[in-house]
Amino acid sequence: MKIDNCIRIIDGVLQTSPSIDAFERIVFESHRVLRGDCFIDISNASHATHEAIEKGAYAIISMRPFEGLDEEIAWIHVACVEQTLIKLLRYTITQKSLRCFIASCVQISFLEYIQSPKSIKTLKGSLLEHAVEIFKAKDNDSFCLCDEKLALLIAPSAQKITLPLHVNPVFSKGLFISSFQYKTHYWHEQKIPALFVNAFVSVLAFCDEHSIAWHCDTIPLSEHFYPQFTTQSLRKKEFGTSDKVLIFESNHTLLEEEISYLQSQKDTTSLIVCLPKGCDVAFTCKSKILFYTQASDLTVLKEHSFCYALILGEKEAFESLMSQTFTTQPTLF
Repeated sequence: MKIDNCIRIIDGVLQTSPSIDAFERIVFESHRVLRGDCFIDISNASHATHEAIEKGAYAIISMRPFEGLDEEIAWIHVACVEQTLIKLLRYTITQKSLRCFIASCVQISFLEYIQSPKSIKTLKGSLLEHAVEIFKAKDNDSFCLCDEKLALLIAPSAQKITLPLHVNPVFSKGLFISSFQYKTHYWHEQKIPALFVNAFVSVLAFCDEHSIAWHCDTIPLSEHFYPQFTTQSLRKKEFGTSDKVLIFESNHTLLEEEISYLQSQKDTTSLIVCLPKGCDVAFTCKSKILFYTQASDLTVLKEHSFCYALILGEKEAFESLMSQTFTTQPTLF
């Protein structure tokens, strides 16, 4: 990219008189800089820019003023690195003719599973994680983002995967198993809650509309609203073999809908909601709420009577809660 063009796009201020007029790649980690790269100083740290210059960076984009390190590089001062990234991403998406779509986190989890081959890349996480993937994209690549606010900042024309207005009847077998039909395909007793069937069908319709190949004979458990059946002592049991279930949800935006779903199916006294300490609950919850600091705090669930415990957190962080070590007692035999 031409230095002058970059400055214009990001509204930066050139604070040196560089001997070069262009750079090759945009890099965020100083140790990955190669000769000819542009290093964006996301950490606002002098040691990172020093390393980038030593490794041959042609340009530095930073919120810090020029430090007199090398007058021949292009030191571009910006007011806000975050806004700089947004402007560069918007430019890159336009220049490379990238197609961007917006989906919920549940829709994205289904899209990742059914695509065959993976023709649409899914983007989750921070602005920086989005930038890394988009900057290395090829012309005409397609992306699906679950952060709608960010998506509209970097790709204002992004299309949203909408839920269908009319769906065929969904036949539920408990909270976690459903049967339903899409066009001529019928899924019988799949491990998907009725709550998510519309999201699944919307992804199928989206794939068909955009000629995206998909394959799905069996629907696996989603990472969202993930049920782990347990004993009263919280030891793991096979799916459907217990009347106690720990339900894991990593995305707080789904909590209200999931709680409503559980309370519509079961008595509110059979549900306990477990939230990280300090978590704000911006909705009415009629069920008991337990706050925890670490996974081990939820061992108190052993002392409570419940059928379902909805836990806000990554399932992997609670593996120790569901494992139990037995100590063999010495005997005379």
